[in-house]
Amino acid sequence: MAEPDRPEVYVHLLPAHIPAGALQGGVAIVVDVLRATTVMIHALAAGCVSVIPCIEIADAQRVAVSLPDGLVLTAGERQGLPIDGFDLGNSPDDFTPERCSGRTLVMTTTNGTLAIHACLDADRVVIGAFPNFAATVQLLHSEERPIHIVCAGTDGHISYEDSLLAGAFAKHFKDLGGTLSNDAAHIVAGLWARVEDSIWVKSGDLAAERNPLVRYLTRGRGGQRILSLGLAADIGAAARFNTVEPRLAAELERDPLRIVPVRH
Repeated sequence: MAEPDRPEVYVHLLPAHIPAGALQGGVAIVVDVLRATTVMIHALAAGCVSVIPCIEIADAQRVAVSLPDGLVLTAGERQGLPIDGFDLGNSPDDFTPERCSGRTLVMTTTNGTLAIHACLDADRVVIGAFPNFAATVQLLHSEERPIHIVCAGTDGHISYEDSLLAGAFAKHFKDLGGTLSNDAAHIVAGLWARVEDSIWVKSGDLAAERNPLVRYLTRGRGGQRILSLGLAADIGAAARFNTVEPRLAAELERDPLRIVPVRH
């Protein structure tokens, strides 16, 4: 049996860096480490049936009121802070089974949900985070179409933490035989390679303060903002490598637009 073709791998350090039409015929992995995609994975693992990503607060409010009472959860942030009138903010550990089980999460954030909408030209859109890294890789293990890793960034600026996760994905797909096909992919794969040994977490029960990935996630603009808001625990949650149970990936479905869990 012939080996499958291995994909070309592209990294876009901001949604604005995606060339027009580039995602068509390909797969997009959206990453917003601090904190939108991390929250989405936590929410789905905690029992949310789906996540509806909205660009504007008014869009999220309109969607939420259209859903059955008691079966919807609203969450998100603006400039890192919870949105008035929403059930939750953007802190991953707040998304517990008690809050999430059986509910649809309607979510809007400053950067992450905007990045998801920027990827709608792709044939397939997958949500990536450090806690579900292995599940995401497994989901796309046999993918032959081009893979585009799209970083949400922070307020229009390239983010260090998203670049790290993009590098982890890019290096892994390269190790599987894929081709790094733009400069950004080479840059972030090289970044990840230099820090991989020190941040690889082999067990799921390491305390956040002992997880060496935490110190890397605090280096950039996004991490410093989270610290300034007194939300250091959110960085610890984002840094938990391959710890979401049950192991799940997350994929965007269309008509209606929603993110759903893909369990392995």
